[in-house]
Amino acid sequence: MSIMRQGTGRRRLLTVVLAGSLLSGALAGCSIVLPGPEHSEEMTVDFGDVSDAVTAAAPRVVEVEDLSRWRNGFGYGFELSIVTDSAEPFTSEELDAVVQAIWRSLPWEPNGITLTAGAETPEGEEIVDLRAAATGLEPLSATNAGQAGVSLTGMDARYGKWTTPE
Repeated sequence: MSIMRQGTGRRRLLTVVLAGSLLSGALAGCSIVLPGPEHSEEMTVDFGDVSDAVTAAAPRVVEVEDLSRWRNGFGYGFELSIVTDSAEPFTSEELDAVVQAIWRSLPWEPNGITLTAGAETPEGEEIVDLRAAATGLEPLSATNAGQAGVSLTGMDARYGKWTTPE
């Protein structure tokens, strides 16, 4: 009788393992086949005239790159990289002009803005420090992001309520 019980136990175990494998495979397949809504939205993000507004706001900015939007628990964040004409750190006035240009020109309200900057120099690509400039932009909250970049929040406290660009 013990041999029969042992065989029955093995069959149950085999049945449970096989059922679990099939179920997990089916669930994994569904998650791969069905794209989430966030994928289709990100392909059609409108950044408006941000690039033109940023280059007009700070004369040392020669190009805007890598614009992206991400969704977080509170709305949308915005990120971009700027190329400058020198590797000198930004002043608070220059960074203020860039952030305000973003705030006023995006066609949707960002709850956070992440900026990184770099410059082409005779020595090659160099990082442009934005961190010291961000400390002078009260009441914005600034945290370090990337190499010498910053993440900023609280734009409405500094620049007023966000409105749709005209």
